[in-house]
Amino acid sequence: MLANIFTRLNDYSGLFALLAFLAAAIVPFCIYRKQKKDERQSMKDEYEAMNDISRFPMSHEEREYYTKKSKIEKGLRRK
Repeated sequence: MLANIFTRLNDYSGLFALLAFLAAAIVPFCIYRKQKKDERQSMKDEYEAMNDISRFPMSHEEREYYTKKSKIEKGLRRK
């Protein structure tokens, strides 16, 4: 009985190795795509929050703020 189980496992070892390889290749790709999607959503949320603030008068801090806003806009257009 036990020998029969080991024989079947040995017969399917190539299939198990293939499935393990596919999982090792697909899972990191899915994680990468999810991280990119989350990053893009974060950029969108930050951009929308920035739209609520008026531009004038512009102090040094506000100039830095709009510089950062511009960088985010460019980043969103590229993706």
